[in-house]
Amino acid sequence: MKIYALVLAGGQGRRMGGADKGLALWQGKALIDHVIARIQPQVGHIAISANRNLEEYARRSAHVFSDARQWQQLGPLAALCTAANDLQLAAADWLLIVACDMPRLPQDLVARFLAVAKRTPLCNAFYVETPVRQHYGVMFIRPQILQSAVPYLYAGMRTIRGWLQQQRARAVNFDSDADFANYNTSEDLEIQQEERI
Repeated sequence: MKIYALVLAGGQGRRMGGADKGLALWQGKALIDHVIARIQPQVGHIAISANRNLEEYARRSAHVFSDARQWQQLGPLAALCTAANDLQLAAADWLLIVACDMPRLPQDLVARFLAVAKRTPLCNAFYVETPVRQHYGVMFIRPQILQSAVPYLYAGMRTIRGWLQQQRARAVNFDSDADFANYNTSEDLEIQQEERI
C-alpha cells in the first residue's frame, strides 16, 4: 500500500511577523524538520507545499510545489487544489496531510488512521480529534477526493473543516492534544522552548 504525505508550508506567517513558519527554529531545528522526522518512518514519500524559500525546502524533499497562480493566497485549500493535479500524489492509496508547525506529531499517526480506515472502507477522509478539539489540518485522505476541493474553493468557501464535512470525513480519536499543538507565533516557540529546559 502506498502511503504518501503532504506537508503544508505555504502560509504567509502573519502571526510570526511574516516569517516563513516552516523554517522557524525550535530546539535548534526548523519546525518542518521536526515534522518530517516524525512522519518519515510512517510514509513512503513526502511532498512539501511552499510558496517561498523553495530551494531551502527542496533540500528536504525533491517534491516541492507552490500554489497554482489562480489559487494563490487563498489559504491551505489552495495547496489541496494544486495537489489535485499532482500525478505523483495521485498514485498514492492514502495521503497524510499535516501542517509544517506541528513538531510533536505522534509516531503511530498513520497506523491509527489506517486501523480506522480498514474498519470503515467506504470513508475516504479522516481527521484528528482529541478530548480538547478537532484538528482538521491533520487528515488522512484518498488523493482522488482532492479534485472536489477545486469547485469548493471556486464557490468562495475557504475552510478545510467545511470541505472535510462535504467529504463526510470521520474523526479519529487521539488522547493527547499536546501531540497536535501547532506553533503559530514566536511566543509559542519561546514558551515551548522554556518548557523543555
